[in-house]
Amino acid sequence: MSSSDEPDAVRPGWENFAERPVPEVHGATTAPEAELAGVLQRRHEELAAARGASASAATRVHATLFELAMLIGTLEQQVNRAGEPREAVDAELRHRELKNVKDRMLDVLRGAGVEVRDPKGLTADEVLDWADPVHWLQSPEFDAEVVAETNEYAVFHDGAVVRFAQVVMGAPAPAPVPALAPAPKPEPEPEAPLEPDPQVKREPDAEMPPGQTPAPTDT
Repeated sequence: MSSSDEPDAVRPGWENFAERPVPEVHGATTAPEAELAGVLQRRHEELAAARGASASAATRVHATLFELAMLIGTLEQQVNRAGEPREAVDAELRHRELKNVKDRMLDVLRGAGVEVRDPKGLTADEVLDWADPVHWLQSPEFDAEVVAETNEYAVFHDGAVVRFAQVVMGAPAPAPVPALAPAPKPEPEPEAPLEPDPQVKREPDAEMPPGQTPAPTDT
């Protein structure tokens, strides 16, 4: 039975509703307009807080980029200096200077929540979620599937990967397939001797030994 078929006695009418006082907050009546204004104000404050957080994050990113730009300039100076033939500066000192600049750049990135990882030497299972193989290298020197070379490092931000590493994977060489032995050639069956045809008469021998008579022939 549908609701339209119900008798009027069971339908709720206006007599079933009762008036109740409007709720008061701190002694003041809260009108719908006031409630709506409060909701809009809270939403406005949330948006303002989100914009402020975004602006602060952008400021930190800019500061990190500016710091890296300065360090890249320093790195360029060190690279140019390493290319000059200077007997007073040996290769070990130049390497130490370049490594110092590199470490400072990585420290700046780590301060901004950015981490650079080199997956070389790790197994395939360890880099499954943050490395993309661009080539495979099979060689007997590998006992399992590992990262043989790193073309590009992986980049993480706050522990989450934001740029996958580009790697060359190494894998064990496939086992050689044993050569199949040649099948032995079947030996030819010996030919049966030809039986004499009984219809063919045998001619007597031209010369017979003394005392021997020729064999009888069919007539």
